[in-house]
Amino acid sequence: MKSLSVFFVLFSASLLLFSGIASSSYADIVPPKHQQKIGIPAEDVICDSGLFKVIRERTNTVACVDPANVSKLVAKGWAKKVDEKLLSDAMNRKSIEVGSITVLEKVPVRVNVGKLASGTPISGYDIVFEVCATKPIYAPDIVIRSDSETKRIEMVESIGADSCELGVAKIKAADKSTITATLLNKGDVSQKVMDLQNELNMLKQQLSETRQGFKGGQGSDSQKQGTKIADLRKQVNDKREELHRLLFTIHAPQTDKQKLEKYTFSGKVIEGESSTLLSVTESIQTPGLYDVVFEACAGKTTVRLPVVTIISDTNSANIKLGDKISANSCQMTSAKIEANDKSSISVMPAGNEKSSNKAANLEMMIGSLQNELVQEKQRLKALIHNSDRPDNFKELLDAQVSKIVELRKQITNAKAEFNKILYQTYN
Repeated sequence: MKSLSVFFVLFSASLLLFSGIASSSYADIVPPKHQQKIGIPAEDVICDSGLFKVIRERTNTVACVDPANVSKLVAKGWAKKVDEKLLSDAMNRKSIEVGSITVLEKVPVRVNVGKLASGTPISGYDIVFEVCATKPIYAPDIVIRSDSETKRIEMVESIGADSCELGVAKIKAADKSTITATLLNKGDVSQKVMDLQNELNMLKQQLSETRQGFKGGQGSDSQKQGTKIADLRKQVNDKREELHRLLFTIHAPQTDKQKLEKYTFSGKVIEGESSTLLSVTESIQTPGLYDVVFEACAGKTTVRLPVVTIISDTNSANIKLGDKISANSCQMTSAKIEANDKSSISVMPAGNEKSSNKAANLEMMIGSLQNELVQEKQRLKALIHNSDRPDNFKELLDAQVSKIVELRKQITNAKAEFNKILYQTYN
C-alpha cells in the first residue's frame, strides 16, 4: 500500500508538471504522434504555435510542450537537453493577432428535412461564419462549440490581409445560444509558410539567373558556375522539402510556370523526355571528382517531380530537379560525381513517372474542387444576403452547407496527399 501511495503521489506530480504538454489544442499543426504515423521522421516533426519540441529521455520520442516547462522536464530527466538559444527565442515569442471570426447564421436542421411541423425535433444547426484577416492566414483553423458538441474546422482557403472568407459547419446543440466560433490560428505558422515561400522564390530566382549566365565549356570559371548551380539547386530542393513538410502537417501549389522552349540548351529540337550531358570537368582540388552539367527535357507532356540518374564507373546518384519540367521545355543543372574514367559518366531519366502522374492528377483535382467551392460559396452568399428569403430557405441552406463541407473535406485530403508526395520526393 505504501508503494502504491508513492506511485499516486508521483503520478499526480507528473500530471501537474506535464499539464503544459498539448494533446488536443493544435491550432495549425497535427500532433507529433500523428506526424510520425504518417511518415515524418522524429527529427523533422514540427510543433504547433506556442509549443517547443523536446525528445523524451526514456522513449526517444518527440513531444511538443509549453516552453515554460522545458527546463523542468530536462532537470527531472524526462526530456533530453535542448538548445538554450532556441528555447529562449520560443519563450520570448509573442503570438501574432491575425484576425477575427463572426457567426452570421445559426439555422436549425430538423430530423426530417422538409417537414417543419411544430413537433419535429431539431437534430442540429447549420452554421455560417465569416473569418476576416488583419494579416495573411494560411488554412484558417476554427473551433465550433455548443452545449452538445465541439468540432474543429480547417478551412481550405488562405485569406489575404484585410480580406474576409465565408465558412460553414454543422453542429449539434440543445440551446442555440451556446454555439460559438473561435479562430485558433496564432499567426506564426502562417507567417512561416509565407517566409518559406519567399525564401524559396528568392533561391529559384538566383538559380534561374545563374543558369542563364552559364556559358559551358572547360576551365575554372565554368567549373565555378557549375558548382554554384549545384549548390543553389540543393538549397532550392532543401527549401522545397521544408515547405511541403510544413504544408503536409497543416493539411493532414503553386509553382512558377516556365517559358516554353522548342529547343534544348544544346540547340537540338525537343523530342520527348530526355537527359543530355553538356560538359564534364574534373575538379582541380579533388582529382577523380567531376563537375557534370546536364539538361533534362520534357516532351509534349509536363514531367512532374523530375528525377535524373547520373552514373559513372564507380558511383551513381539521383538528382531531383524541381517541381516539374513544363511541356516542350528543358532545365539545366549540375552535379558532382566520382569516376575513374571520365567517359563512363552518363545521365538518364530516373523513371519517377508514377509519383509524377499522381501529383499532376492531384493538382488538377485540387484546382477543380477549389473552383467548385468558390461557386458554391457564391450561391451560399447570395442565399443568406437575399432580403426576400424563400419559404424553403432552411432546406436550401442545409443543402448548400452540406455541399461546402464535403468539398472542403475533399480538398483537404487532396492537399495532404499532394504535399506528402512532394515532401517524400525532396526529403
